Amino acid sequence: MAVTDGLWWSVWWPWMTAWLVTAAGALALAAVLVRHARERRRYTAAGRSAYSMCLYLDEQSVMDLYEIGNYRSALEEAVELRTKVDTSVGVWSRVLAWLFRAKRDVSQETFRKFVRKDKPINVIGMLMDAFERADVIVHADLPTLTVTPNRALSDSLGAERVVTLSRVGEFVSVRGEFTVVPDVPDGFVLRAAYGDQEPPVYVRVVASGTARRSIPAGTFTARCLGKMTGWREDTREATLEALAIFW
Repeated sequence: MAVTDGLWWSVWWPWMTAWLVTAAGALALAAVLVRHARERRRYTAAGRSAYSMCLYLDEQSVMDLYEIGNYRSALEEAVELRTKVDTSVGVWSRVLAWLFRAKRDVSQETFRKFVRKDKPINVIGMLMDAFERADVIVHADLPTLTVTPNRALSDSLGAERVVTLSRVGEFVSVRGEFTVVPDVPDGFVLRAAYGDQEPPVYVRVVASGTARRSIPAGTFTARCLGKMTGWREDTREATLEALAIFW
């Protein structure tokens, strides 16, 4: 019987090996497809966020942030995920990269290609993905008077959990009902009131360049991403230097 078993194994072991490899490949492919589908859903949901049409972009500052490298690790991850969603790279290429442990090299090469060809309007989306991934943005909603701190700000708050917006040193994303301040010599300025104090308190958003499209007349909802630069007691304004403005 042992001879018969040995003969059977000598005949069928190549086919058994091929079957096992195929099964392992199918399992790996299923995992990649599931992960790919989840990433697609996540980025589809992100595309429905408050960031829609770009009204203003400080292109030089955007490219400076992109090239400085403070967020390089987060940017590499964001670019890698965006490549999976937005391009037609074959699934088998990613499976082979995963099987042979070459995923890191592929990711870095993809990142370098994006750096060479991206423009500021493309870069801002990847920067914001990286900022959210690194948890560096403080979100403020003026109509509801709510602030969602990032991890660094949350750790520094006292027991009262009170945020003074003008003193936040992180990137701030402010959503509010804005109007254009007239007769500004350079760039343009938006202003939004918040709270019910008397006299009123405002957020003043300063854009150093020109708008990318016509600014809506009257009052309009916008989200402004930038850095707070302080408080003006005479005008009761917390000032934000805009990196990007969306509406």
